[in-house]
Amino acid sequence: MIKNRESAARSRARKQAYTMELEAEVAKLKEENEELQKKQEKIMEMQKNQVLEMLNGQRGSKLRCLRRTQTGPW
Repeated sequence: MIKNRESAARSRARKQAYTMELEAEVAKLKEENEELQKKQEKIMEMQKNQVLEMLNGQRGSKLRCLRRTQTGPW
């Protein structure tokens, strides 16, 4: 009976240690996930800005092209 109680106590201690280890890992992964999401947001914003700059550059060149053709001899 005493050995059974000791075994049960060891089992509870192992379970508690395992649970604490898993909780620590979850906390670490949540933190890492937040960092990665922030990095992803920054990258997406940079890509969006690059696309907008490209579109603005293309519009500017088209307008210049149109201006040149409108001022040609008739």
